[in-house]
Amino acid sequence: MSGIHASHGSHGAGDRGARDPAGGPTWHPRPETAADTAAVRRIHLAAFETTGEADLVDALRRDPSAWLPVLSYVADAPDGTPAAHALLTRCHVDEVPAVALAPCAVLPEYQQRGAGDAVIRALLEAARAAGERTAIVLGHPPYYPRFGFSPAAPRFGILPPQPWPDDAFMALSLDGSTPPRGTVRYARAFGVD
Repeated sequence: MSGIHASHGSHGAGDRGARDPAGGPTWHPRPETAADTAAVRRIHLAAFETTGEADLVDALRRDPSAWLPVLSYVADAPDGTPAAHALLTRCHVDEVPAVALAPCAVLPEYQQRGAGDAVIRALLEAARAAGERTAIVLGHPPYYPRFGFSPAAPRFGILPPQPWPDDAFMALSLDGSTPPRGTVRYARAFGVD
């Protein structure tokens, strides 16, 4: 399914700016603004081999039942250029609202330099501040546990809408409560039933 997987960077820190542990650039995560729309599309076009993820972001942006404007984040490079993007959109676990992390992307020249970590950490903090309780991701099993994600089905009883590998379909309690049990329903733009 397009967009549910995510590209990723190396370890970074939270929202105050993140420095790559190898001494690389300091990242400045912040909410996406209307002026960032073209830059966000460029990030996804550069990070992925097809236009699928860039088109998915555009489709989600047009869906008022999915788009959460305060939960689309970019990380700026030191020169102010958006280098990474991460997005949380509305999904449901059965009927309980949750958020889905996807897509995420980093410009190729900034991959493995902490931009992805910085933008995801800031985005998850923003989701906590917005009162979101549960986040879902289908992504690289070695990458997402660093943010607190763990296998959704065996740990929480959260089931994917399709038969996806347990280690790649993950969930995170954003507020420390027990997430709801049930099957995830994604926004229509993801094309998953």
